Amino acid sequence: MLDYKKYEGQTRGELIWSRLNPLRHTAKMSMARAQLITDGYKEYEGYSLYRKRGLSVRKIMREIPIFIDDDQLLVGDFSATQMSPEWYPDLAASWVEDYIDKYGWKGSGTFYEFTGPEQAEQARAIAQYWHNIGGKEMWIKYMGPEQEEFEAKIGEAGGYLTNTVSEMYAEKAWNVPDCARMITTGARGFIEEIDNKLANLTVLTDEDYRAHEFYLALRYELEGVIDYAHRYAALAREKAAVERDPQRKVELEEIARVCDRVPEYPAETFQEALQSFFFAVLMVYWDTRTYGMGMGRMDQFLYPTFKKDIERGYIDEKYAQDLLECFRCKIMEKRQFWPDVMVPSVSAESHFHNVVLGGVDPKTGKDATNRLSYLFLDAATKVRTPHPTLSVRWHANIDEKFMDRALEVVAMGMGFPAFFGDDTTIQYLLERGYTLEEARNYAIGGCVLHQVPGKQSSVWPIVQNYGKMLEMTLNNGFNWYSQEQIGPKTGNFLEMKTYDEFIEAYRKQCEYWAQIAANSNRQCRIEHLESFPDIAMSCFVDDCIDRGKVCSLGGAAHNDNTQYIVPVGVQDLGNNLYVLKNQIFVDNPICSKETLLDAIHKNWEGYEDLQAKMIAMPKFGNDIPEVDELVNWGYKFIEDIWFKIPSAYGSHFEVAPHSIGFHAGTGAKCSALPDGRVAWTAMSDGAVSPRQGTDTNGPAAVMCSAGCVDQVDLFGVLFNMRFTPQSLADKSGRDKLKALIETYFHDMGGKHVQFNVMSKKQMIEAKEHPLEHQDLIVRVAGYSAYWADLSTTIQDELIARSELTI
Repeated sequence: MLDYKKYEGQTRGELIWSRLNPLRHTAKMSMARAQLITDGYKEYEGYSLYRKRGLSVRKIMREIPIFIDDDQLLVGDFSATQMSPEWYPDLAASWVEDYIDKYGWKGSGTFYEFTGPEQAEQARAIAQYWHNIGGKEMWIKYMGPEQEEFEAKIGEAGGYLTNTVSEMYAEKAWNVPDCARMITTGARGFIEEIDNKLANLTVLTDEDYRAHEFYLALRYELEGVIDYAHRYAALAREKAAVERDPQRKVELEEIARVCDRVPEYPAETFQEALQSFFFAVLMVYWDTRTYGMGMGRMDQFLYPTFKKDIERGYIDEKYAQDLLECFRCKIMEKRQFWPDVMVPSVSAESHFHNVVLGGVDPKTGKDATNRLSYLFLDAATKVRTPHPTLSVRWHANIDEKFMDRALEVVAMGMGFPAFFGDDTTIQYLLERGYTLEEARNYAIGGCVLHQVPGKQSSVWPIVQNYGKMLEMTLNNGFNWYSQEQIGPKTGNFLEMKTYDEFIEAYRKQCEYWAQIAANSNRQCRIEHLESFPDIAMSCFVDDCIDRGKVCSLGGAAHNDNTQYIVPVGVQDLGNNLYVLKNQIFVDNPICSKETLLDAIHKNWEGYEDLQAKMIAMPKFGNDIPEVDELVNWGYKFIEDIWFKIPSAYGSHFEVAPHSIGFHAGTGAKCSALPDGRVAWTAMSDGAVSPRQGTDTNGPAAVMCSAGCVDQVDLFGVLFNMRFTPQSLADKSGRDKLKALIETYFHDMGGKHVQFNVMSKKQMIEAKEHPLEHQDLIVRVAGYSAYWADLSTTIQDELIARSELTI
C-alpha cells in the first residue's frame, strides 16, 4: 500500500483548491505558449503547415516552463504559471492588439491583465507576426472585404442573425475523442503505428503527400508528450530529493515513476491510467486547445486499473478519491481568454468538459455503475468547482442507490450531475448508422451532444435565433436592431390575410438565413483547418491514421452531426405563434395588425394593457397541448429546413437546441415580440425550458410540455429546471424528483434534464453583493459557472426562471 499523506479537517482536493481558488481573481496572463508557437513557426519556416505545426507543438511541450503543485498527485498543466490563461495567436491574433489599445496592460477587468507593459508589448509583437497567417486572419482574407463587412453586419457584433465571429475565435471540439486509448496503447504504440504507415506509403497524389505530412506532424507531437512527461519525472525526483515530509517524498517518487512510464507505454496502475489520460488531454490542448471536448465515460475506462489496484492492495479508495479530487483541481486550472464580443454568449470561463457516469455495458446492455461512479460524485462534493461537469446516464435498470446518491449531489446546489436518457439517445445513434455496441457506449461532448467516443470529428455549430427570424418576418426583412433592410422581403405583415400566409413568409426568411449561414460555416470549417488543423485530436479518432487525414477534414469514421444548427428561442416561437394564430389571424382579433406592430416597435410603451393581455396568453411549460404542439412544430419545421442542407464530407446539418449563453447574446439583438416579450432581453434558455417565469402549473406540467416535443431526431436537447433547496432537502422530495425523471425519460422520450437548486432570494443577494458570493455555483445551460463570473444579462435571466417546489 502506498504510504500517502492523510489530511485532517479537509481533503487533499479541498486543500489544493483553497490555494488555487483565490488565484482566479489575481492570476495574470502567460505568454509562454504564444511565444513558443511563434518561435517554432519562425524556426521551422519552409516546412509544410502540418510538419511545421507538429514540430512547433513538440517545441512547446519540450520547452514550456513546468511546475508541480504542492500536495498534487497529478502533473501537467494548462499554463506555464498557476491559474494563468495561455493565448493562441495561431487561432486568432489581431484582436489582442485591439484589446491592448482599448484597455492597456491592465486588461478589461472581465479578463486578465498582463504582467506589465513589457508583456503587453510582447503580445503586440506576437500578434503582428500572425497578421497574415493566424486562423481568424486567414479566414478574413479568404472571405474578402465585402463578405467580411456583410458577416460583421449579420453576426454577433451586428444584428446577430447568425453567428460569424465566434467561428474565428473558438477552436472546435464539442466531440469526444477517445483519449483513453493513450491508457491502453501508449504514445510509443501510436508512433509504431505511424511508422508502419510511413513505411508503406508511396506518394503518388496530393492526398498521399498530405498524409505523409500529417503522419510526421502527429509523430512529432507524440514525441513531444513523451518528453513532456519525462520532464515532470525529472522535476518530481528533484523535489523528492529535498522533501522532508516522508509521505510527500513517497508521493513525489511515485509521480516520477508514473511519468517515466506514461504516456509513453500502456498504463498498469490506476494513477498511471488517470495520468496518461490527462497527458493525452494536454497534448490536444497544447495543439488546438480543448473547448467543449468531452472527457468520456471515465468511470468505465479507468475501472479496470482501479479494480486491480484495490484488489492487490496497492491503493485504497481514499487514495483513489484523492486522485479524482486532484483531477478536478487540474481541470479548473484551465482558463479562458476571450475578446469582448464572445463574452455575452460563452458565459464566463465555461469549458464544457463533461464526465459521463453510469449507463450500460456496450456489449451486454446491463447497468455499468461501479465504485468509481460513486467516487467521482464524492470527489465533486469535496472539490466544489464548476468543472469538470458530471452527467449521469439514466436507463430503466439503473442502480437505484447510485441514482439516490446522484440526487443527493444535485440537492447540494452545484447544478450537476445532469441526467441523460438512454432510450431516445441510443435510438438517435442507431438511426445515424452506429452499431448497437457503439450507441450503447455514447458519452457527451460539450453540454448535451451525444457522441460515440473516438468516432466523430470536432463539431462546427451555427447559432440562429428563431425569435429573431419571427421579428424579421413581421418587418418584411427589416432588422429593427440596426434599422436597415438586411433580409429578403417576404411580404408585408399588414397585408397578410391568413396565418398560413405568415408561416410561408416565415419559412422563406428562415430558409434564406439558413443557406447564408450554412455556406459560411462549411467554408469556414474547411479553410480553418488549413491554418489550425486538429492534429493531436486525430490520434484519438477513428479512422484518421488509417486515412492519413485530420479528423475535421474527412479523417473521422463518422461525419454525421459534425455541423449543426443551435436554434435559439423555439419556445418563444411557439408562444408567439399561438398569439398570431389564435388572437391576430382570426375574425375577432385582440387588436389590429397595425396596433400590434406599433406596440412592438415602441417596445410596448403606451401599450402596457395590451402587453399584459399578451403575457397572460397560454405559454409553453404549462401542459397546454396547443402551445406545446406549436413548439414541437417549430422543431420539425427547423429539421425540415436543415436536414436538406448538406454539410461537409457527405452528411447534412443536424439540429441541436442547447442555448449555452446564446439565448442572452441573441436576445440582446431581438426586438419586442407579440407574446409580450420586451426588446433586447434574453430568449428562452435551452431547448424545452419554458420562457423565464411563465410556467405556473408546477414541475409535472413543465415536464409534460417538454415531453410533447419529439426529441429523437434532435442532436442534444437541453432542459433546465429550478427547485427551491427545501424541495430536495430530504429523501421524500428527492424520490419525487426521481419519479419525475423516470417518467420523463421512459414514458415521454426525453433526452436530458438538469436542475438548479437555489432560491431566487439567494441569487438576488449574490447579485447585490458579489464579493460575498465569489464561490456560488449555478447551472446556466449545459454547464455550471461561478455566479460572480456571469454577465448581468445571464444573472437576470437565471433570477427570472421559475422557482419550483415538489
